[in-house]
Amino acid sequence: MSRPAKNSLLLAGVLGSLASGMTSSALADDFVTPLDPKTGQVLVLPEDSVLAEDATAGHPSRHPPPYTLLRYTERYSYLADPGYPHEWLDRIKYIPLAPGNPESYLSLGGELRERYESYHNQGFGVSGPKQNDYGLQRILLHADLHVNERLRVFVQGISSIQFGGEFKSPINQNPLDLQQAFVDYTWGEPTPSGERLTLRGGRFSMAYGSSRLVATRAAPNTPLKFDGIQLIASTGGKTKLYAFATRPVEEQRYRPDAANEEQAFYGVYASTPLWPSLSVDLYYLGLRDEKAAYADASGVENRHSIGSRWFGKHGQWDYDLEAVYQFGNVDHSDIRAWTAASDVGYTFTQHPWQPRLGFKLDVASGDRHQGDNRLGTFNPLFFKAGYFNDASLLRPANIKDMHLSLQAQPLENVTATLGSDVIWRFSKQDAIYATNGAISLPANHDGMYVGTTAEGSLQWKASRHLVATLSYVHLYASSYVKNAGGDDVDYFATWVSFLW
Repeated sequence: MSRPAKNSLLLAGVLGSLASGMTSSALADDFVTPLDPKTGQVLVLPEDSVLAEDATAGHPSRHPPPYTLLRYTERYSYLADPGYPHEWLDRIKYIPLAPGNPESYLSLGGELRERYESYHNQGFGVSGPKQNDYGLQRILLHADLHVNERLRVFVQGISSIQFGGEFKSPINQNPLDLQQAFVDYTWGEPTPSGERLTLRGGRFSMAYGSSRLVATRAAPNTPLKFDGIQLIASTGGKTKLYAFATRPVEEQRYRPDAANEEQAFYGVYASTPLWPSLSVDLYYLGLRDEKAAYADASGVENRHSIGSRWFGKHGQWDYDLEAVYQFGNVDHSDIRAWTAASDVGYTFTQHPWQPRLGFKLDVASGDRHQGDNRLGTFNPLFFKAGYFNDASLLRPANIKDMHLSLQAQPLENVTATLGSDVIWRFSKQDAIYATNGAISLPANHDGMYVGTTAEGSLQWKASRHLVATLSYVHLYASSYVKNAGGDDVDYFATWVSFLW
């Protein structure tokens, strides 16, 4: 073995040992699509599924189509085996380029999604139209070129169009743009069982852990992406270490999207299994935002987040516990903020419908005393869309909530979910924030209670390629909301996705 290869293996081992010990969960790894030896189908964990962010109440479906949330994690070199059963679209999923090397190929894929959304009292009805109805169309096309087992190039284009509605947000209206474009180079042993180190540079999406802080934002037309570099180290098992330095990409309605020069996002994320029923994530995330705005502070924000996540399954129980502490400053105010989140479920595996009873408890700190040069408002960074439910009314900041859900599969390809969420403010001295960070409901009003939701969704996985979803949310507004000029909220959405 050459000296550079030995050094690369050593570096991968050192980086892996820092994280050592966890099951990949929505992590940007390169090998999340192993084959089922019995059926020959590509396996995808529920948390890695392309549907993962479409199941905000309860656990994602345990029978997802074999496509991933981060499409660049898919691998199709197994199709080089002529004995493997092929379907009609496999001829574009694996186009061999070099005779004798199954890892040299081109793969083409994409998504067509048609979505309809209807809001009554969007934003609690405090501002904007009382009724807002619109259609959304998203077309994603990608080409994944594997020059060989070490060098690959991934390019993805997007067309996002909104039909109707009172306002066309840049994340919903961008007729043609570049969604992702990056180059990977891997040192070490580029196999699922090998020690390896991958350097990624360009534009790419990221999703880490539970997606509470870093996610793809799958529900709107245009998913989130970043410009920068990422380093991925693996010890050859399920231990992973990620390091990245990026700028979030700012969406433009009719111009090419570009990196936001006023923001910088960087960090290190480690993931490792401790025991068969317990895994842990440890991470540090840094954010600089030159135009931050909160109820009690605004200006240049330098925020540092240190967190850990403990999760796993034991028998019929599954659990996901996470805690984050934040420090830094916004202008002259010192940041002291935190969050604690839990998602615990019990699945009745003996029942043919596989019902899962889930309970979520979230607390995200808010500012307790205005004007004291200390900011207690938690910043959820780049959290997943529909954090509480598909209506996406709230940002997880200055919030306490208890969320009960029941999810079942009356048919193997049908998932039904019912849920209810009771929501309070953490502090009366802080505001309620919209998902984009703007103040939605003011501070300094009496009442901690915000409201209670009633939620229901139905998802039909018609085939590997076709998925249809219905979702409804009603929020019963509190007196605090009504005294601020708001009212009850109704949200209805339906969408169909064709993937290949």
